[in-house]
Amino acid sequence: MTLEQAFDKLKPFEPEVPDEALDVIRNNWLAAEPLLLAELDRRINQPLEKERTALFHYALYLCAEMRCEAAFERYIRILRLPNVQIDILLGDILTQDMLVMLSRTCAGRIDTLKKLIEDETVYEYSRSESLLALQNMVIRGEIAREEIAHYCLELMSQRLERRHSYVWDVAVSIAGELRVQEALPLIQMAYQQELANPEAQSYEEVIGDLNSSAEEIAESRRRDTEDFNTGREMVWFVKNWKNFAEDEDLLSEPRAVWTQRATEKTRATFGKIGRNDPCPCGSGKKYKKCCIDKLIPSFVTSVSNETDLLNLADEWIAAGYYYLDQEWSHKARLCWYRGWQEVRVVLPDSIQDPAEKKCNDFFNGFDFFSNWLQEYQELIEQLMQGDPDVDRDNLQFCRQVLERFPAMDTVLVNNFTETTALLLLALGQKDEAFALLEQMIKQHPHSAQGYAVLATVLSLDAADFNLKPDVNRARQLLQQAQEQATDCDDWSIDLRLKDLNEWER
Repeated sequence: MTLEQAFDKLKPFEPEVPDEALDVIRNNWLAAEPLLLAELDRRINQPLEKERTALFHYALYLCAEMRCEAAFERYIRILRLPNVQIDILLGDILTQDMLVMLSRTCAGRIDTLKKLIEDETVYEYSRSESLLALQNMVIRGEIAREEIAHYCLELMSQRLERRHSYVWDVAVSIAGELRVQEALPLIQMAYQQELANPEAQSYEEVIGDLNSSAEEIAESRRRDTEDFNTGREMVWFVKNWKNFAEDEDLLSEPRAVWTQRATEKTRATFGKIGRNDPCPCGSGKKYKKCCIDKLIPSFVTSVSNETDLLNLADEWIAAGYYYLDQEWSHKARLCWYRGWQEVRVVLPDSIQDPAEKKCNDFFNGFDFFSNWLQEYQELIEQLMQGDPDVDRDNLQFCRQVLERFPAMDTVLVNNFTETTALLLLALGQKDEAFALLEQMIKQHPHSAQGYAVLATVLSLDAADFNLKPDVNRARQLLQQAQEQATDCDDWSIDLRLKDLNEWER
């Protein structure tokens, strides 16, 4: 097998590891290394693109296995990406193997890891895995225990933000496992001030580690970096890979349910219908020539011939409600996204307000079209930051709704503007998101919504969007809402201020 053929073997998302191809790459490492680094660069530079090859995943592991020092800076670049981009690139790799990847390729660049650990705009799990990588290097004898013990003391006393994050949990845990007795007052403080989460590890458990033997702890936390093998580590992932093609017919299941319900209703109303009897729909045709094999919900038959294209829009939207009832939110979202594409084609340009009665007349699958838009918007917020592809689709939908309905009610406009801004933040487009929220405040100064949303983004939710908290600005926004907005009670501005002050302490 040539090197080129080996690389080709690593590209498909196959359910088995291509061990022979991996051996070829290991045996030709000088030629393979730059190609694998180029693959890492390609994916890092396009983190939001839909992945079509498994080569990136193999490159992550092979570079770590072969102790490729040039890969270290690539790992750091990944760990500094926005949360949603890290999730799509690494998934469970982040918390399962990243600490080993870092420790195998670090080559003494401890200061680079420390800068990442102390940067509160970085994803908390990226920071914590970097700290665990330092501990792993202590266990492997590559770093002096005293150096990391002292660093944990510095983190807890002055270098970490005075708010809970998973980095606090890891710092407390490492101090216990390295038996840093002088850290006990800081550990007590961390639990008293709720900086450390007792559900991650209780105070009593940390004290138990402080009093345990170093050998016992090292053995329990040891990661076998010396025998790190790409094939073995990848087994779990490849077994869970699925075909990326979306070939599922989302309408088949709800159609079958609707057909069954329609059949039962027809029998209850008309009794048993013979194949040659007149169709109960009133068409004048025989039942066998009309509705006997139809797999569309009964409401579609009432739509006039002039709006045939809306039949499919109605059906997609109704299918979304069906999947919501089944608690399949992602399927519901996809149905509604397809339904919206149908709506855009058929809804007359003259309708500029989704709450108009004539807009509702185009649909029979639900009571009010504007209510469906609002429920779609709420579903989007529930699913946010799960998948960049989905976030992009949802962003497109929100923008299209705002553009399509210039006469839309102010409440709906603000809700869609808020969701648009949050999606932009999730996708790393911070400047545009902030400009949109500032514009909302300027255009609707008497609504507390813009002040409240921006204040939360700048404080309690800052870590979700890789932002450095700005508590002073957040407090100023809430105080402005108190002075100018007329609906502060609806947005609990006083309570938000109280929560902000408590969160800051």
